[in-house]
Amino acid sequence: MTLRNMGLCAFTLTSVLTFAGCQAKPEEKRDIAADTAAVNALRGKFSAAFNSNDAAALAALYADDAIVMPADQPVVEGRPAIQSLYDAMFKANAVKIAIAPLETQLAGDWAYDRGNATTTITPKSGKPIEESARYLVVLKRLSGGLWKVYREMDKSNNPPPAAPAKKAGKTAAKKAGKKAGKKK
Repeated sequence: MTLRNMGLCAFTLTSVLTFAGCQAKPEEKRDIAADTAAVNALRGKFSAAFNSNDAAALAALYADDAIVMPADQPVVEGRPAIQSLYDAMFKANAVKIAIAPLETQLAGDWAYDRGNATTTITPKSGKPIEESARYLVVLKRLSGGLWKVYREMDKSNNPPPAAPAKKAGKTAAKKAGKKAGKKK
């Protein structure tokens, strides 16, 4: 074998091994029905923990590096901070939630759940307040097949509070004063 043939043989062998390692792994068969059931079960656990005002049980449903983006509030990053968010909420209020999912999609180890939620917040000393919101949750399947909340965001459906009404008497008095000042 000549030096040229040995080089060509080495190049061919290297190329074959390289391209063989780059081939995509065959797609793992997923049980869509089982994954959908697991996502639905996670949503059910979320509702149960929320309605029990159990911040620790709620936080356990999130990935360690989860991010929550609550409406009109700062972003909350990481499971401990998420538990603190819920601890503070439940310390000051009794809170109940009703979730109405509109769409759930799965793609391998990822899923998203979109829908509406109605939250009833009853302050320790006060009347209940009802909040209607839209939500979008991104879920991630962790090693071992367990689904966790990875990202969550919501947006209020309630209209913003009305701007304070201007008092007609003061405005009319100011205009009258300006006119009186011009006549001098």
